[in-house]
Amino acid sequence: MKNKFWLRFKKLSYTEQVCTLMSVLFVISLIPLIHIGFYSHPVGDDFSCGSLSHVAWETTGSVWAVLKAAFESAKSFYYGWQGTYSSTFILAASPYVFSERLYFLTPVIALCMLIGSNLLFFRTLFTYYLKLERSVWMTLCLSVLFLCIQILDTPGEAFFWYTGMIHYVFMHSCTIFFISCLLLLYKARKRWQTVLWMFLSCLFAFITEGGNYVTMLLTAVLGAFVLFFCLMNIKKNKRGLLLIPPLVVTIGGLIFNATAPGTAIRMADQVAPMSAPEAIYWSFIYAVRGIGSWTSLYVIFFVFLLIPILWKALYSVDYAFPLPGIAAGLSYCVFASTYTPSLYSMGHVVIFGRTLNIMQMTYYLLLILNLIYFIGWLTHKCKEVDTGTVLPELLSKLKRNCARSFSLFLALFFLGLLVFSDSDDVTSLSAADSLRKGYAQSYHQETLHRIALLSMEGVDEVWIPNYSVRPPLFDLEEISADDPTHWRNMTLANWYGKELVHLSIVY
Repeated sequence: MKNKFWLRFKKLSYTEQVCTLMSVLFVISLIPLIHIGFYSHPVGDDFSCGSLSHVAWETTGSVWAVLKAAFESAKSFYYGWQGTYSSTFILAASPYVFSERLYFLTPVIALCMLIGSNLLFFRTLFTYYLKLERSVWMTLCLSVLFLCIQILDTPGEAFFWYTGMIHYVFMHSCTIFFISCLLLLYKARKRWQTVLWMFLSCLFAFITEGGNYVTMLLTAVLGAFVLFFCLMNIKKNKRGLLLIPPLVVTIGGLIFNATAPGTAIRMADQVAPMSAPEAIYWSFIYAVRGIGSWTSLYVIFFVFLLIPILWKALYSVDYAFPLPGIAAGLSYCVFASTYTPSLYSMGHVVIFGRTLNIMQMTYYLLLILNLIYFIGWLTHKCKEVDTGTVLPELLSKLKRNCARSFSLFLALFFLGLLVFSDSDDVTSLSAADSLRKGYAQSYHQETLHRIALLSMEGVDEVWIPNYSVRPPLFDLEEISADDPTHWRNMTLANWYGKELVHLSIVY
């Protein structure tokens, strides 16, 4: 059996072999993330966002009552704190509102959204617009997904904290779904396809514009870019006009979110917000810092890995990939725009890790897309200079003589990164390490003990012990040990129907 698989594998092309290996490793890397998710529990804003819905479920047992309470929660946030109408509704109608045992769905939802959105985007772009083999666009997609899942500054807030996941990673994925639907709408030929992609693009526009301000602005910017390039070709294809309704929904949602009464209240609460021109100026400066910080050895590894694959795949493509400098400049502007909302609202205050997560994901995606564009431009220029046989023969010789050495170099490079990196620098390694050491299991057991204390009947004031150990992926802020009226303590108390919750420092 092993010999059969090995013989089949050897018959595959280099790109297909890379794609197969990456697919297997990618699936394996998800196992510890799903596993450790069974030991995670709600914290902080999870309790405040879902409090009304939880009370509705506990008192009525009605799903309809929960949805009504979720709408009231979103309305309360809209008028009292911020205009994120869709994310606050989804947060208030979360699975753990019905049972805390369902909190394990947090990483499942995050991974399904992130993987699904990127797969649809790469399949759409490199099947309908730039025709590449499946193994090529799958390898590109897996490269982006590996970076977005494994190499993040604060992966705990991205995949294991429901509020951070929905408000940021979920909405970031909706943005990618939105762009994919626009691209599919432009290429649709049957009426049912047009109706489907029109509906989905408008739906994702509505959802995304009701989320965090980074994806709100990013969705509008990307949507405007797609519409602009489609309208440039309006004489040949009038289907670009179909993209106008989704963009109208996008702008409408942006205005509805940004002009919320709660947004004005929250802005007034900030210490040093910037003016719009100042925020835009500093966005370009912070973008340079972000690029320098996030261009890690893992990024360099994937660049090395993809260059020969892209060179071979794009050499036969007829598209000229014009003005790569302009393409890179526009990408830089798009990336810089992700900093603008935070700078506009908070000034030079440190940007939250959950916000940086989706900015980092945006950078990874734009980097790979720019690499594709630049290699495409370079291969086209080489074809213009080449007589038609010299360069292909040279590449064929390089492949025969250097393929094994290059593959060995990449394998050692990747193994070296995994061996000599801090385990907490790679999300799956951090999860596996916490499971191996028993940190996740201990955290889970201590949380169950807390729940037992908080669930005691006839007690209005409860003392709960602090955690003896916390896995890095669950390392979120604890309730206050000094002030039982702190908002974290009070939201926990309200969730379990108590008047006060104290934290006892035991460990």
